[in-house]
Amino acid sequence: MESRRMHPGRILLSLYELVKNSAIVFIFLFVLRRGSDAGWVVAGRWIFIAAIAISTLNIILSWWRTTYRLEADSVQINSGIISRKHRNVPFRRVQNVNRQVPAVLRLFGLTSLTLETGADGEDASVKFPAITKAEAARIEEALDGYRKERMEADRPVTGSGSIGGEAQQMAGTGPLPGKIRTVHFTPELKDVLKASFLSFSFIALIPVLATLYSNIDDFFDLDSRAEGFLSFLTGSGIVLVITVALFAVAAIAFGIIRTYLKYGRYEISSDDERIYIRRGVLTEHSLSVRKKHVQAIQITETPFKRLLGLAEAKLVTVGSFEEGLEDISSLYPFLGKQRAVELVSELLPDIRVLDGMERLPKAALTVRMLRFPWTAMIGTLVLSFWGPDFPFVPDWPVLAAALFVFTYALRYFDYRNTRYAIRGPLVQFSKGGLSRETFVTRREKVIEAAVSQSFLQKRFGVATVGTTNRAKPVHVEELKDLPKSAAEQFNRWYSERNPELVRADEEAESWKTLRSGS
Repeated sequence: MESRRMHPGRILLSLYELVKNSAIVFIFLFVLRRGSDAGWVVAGRWIFIAAIAISTLNIILSWWRTTYRLEADSVQINSGIISRKHRNVPFRRVQNVNRQVPAVLRLFGLTSLTLETGADGEDASVKFPAITKAEAARIEEALDGYRKERMEADRPVTGSGSIGGEAQQMAGTGPLPGKIRTVHFTPELKDVLKASFLSFSFIALIPVLATLYSNIDDFFDLDSRAEGFLSFLTGSGIVLVITVALFAVAAIAFGIIRTYLKYGRYEISSDDERIYIRRGVLTEHSLSVRKKHVQAIQITETPFKRLLGLAEAKLVTVGSFEEGLEDISSLYPFLGKQRAVELVSELLPDIRVLDGMERLPKAALTVRMLRFPWTAMIGTLVLSFWGPDFPFVPDWPVLAAALFVFTYALRYFDYRNTRYAIRGPLVQFSKGGLSRETFVTRREKVIEAAVSQSFLQKRFGVATVGTTNRAKPVHVEELKDLPKSAAEQFNRWYSERNPELVRADEEAESWKTLRSGS
């Protein structure tokens, strides 16, 4: 195929970012100091103009000199104005696909497409900053076509064998995936309002105003005016109450708008092959994850969410995400727990959250209470040397005692909340003191299983088990103080993993990627 360039809208996007980043310097030199003839101001203006001119030229040349070409099994990117860089990224390394549509690109009907790999650093992704939606679809179709060809090539090898259903799912046998999407969740107005309060978005108005105040104070003396305004407020109780009420209304409105811009057009859908997550109103983000690349499910319940019966389910996937988009793999963080569990089953029929989990034996509580309280001891030493003397705060021995009580109470609640289940191809861990985290994965997704015992655990007949799943970074899950019989069951459970479940070349490539990123 012929080499192509990004859409010229890439130039406009870069110029927009340049203007946004240099706006404060422009205002200072050309607006606030417009009548100044000082030497440093004049020199600063010429330096600013030269820098903008050089940056604009660099943006245009960078766009012209950057090309890409789609091959049958890879994408090639050539970039660099003087020093040329050539990248060849095989499609087999692409784990996730996500799109971003900033407001600037939306005006021109463009999108940004990113192919995420498991590598690290600048090679972690292949980004197309500004392309048409048709071009983005063409790239995704080329990736799908490569994967389907591999599935067809694998069919004669895996289809005639007698490997169990678990192996067939990993090998990709069966009918080719369809493209009929099913929408599983879109938030209603009540969901957005609930999210705005539960995420405490209204509090974000305070740092925004503080930052705005700090930036303006660099050019104008606001401290003296602020003192006069505070004196005016405190001089009248009615004025103070009205001001506080108006600020509260503004904060709530700000929180609702901020949450709506992030979650207002949230959508979770899927077809036979992929899971799709989309969010954002002004700037749209979308993620496409192959179901085969979902390694596990993690359900988190913070103390506040536990009180309200809410939970956040997150996909643990192969590959990485761009900075700032790590939370896009979350299945809407303000769902009811039961709805989150149901949504996991709808999206991933092979993974389900198990009921009726086993509790830890009483020996596990004894072991946990006997472990040395390092955090409480270090905190006590800090308090003893520091000796804080604050009004309305008890003396440091009382604080140290409270720290020990809190530490052992947290251990007790963690013991009460810890559960485990090993059934068929699934293993599930649940743990946490004030919060709770549930982790569930399939046997063929686990690349390493570990069973260990400390001296104390041996004396009481308990052990620690752990799983390792491919992710970026590698996801390690550990559960302490299981009964020895359960640890032996876990060891047998993993030993039944069929070595043919994962193709040798994919396994080698995955380990190579993980090692390069470590």
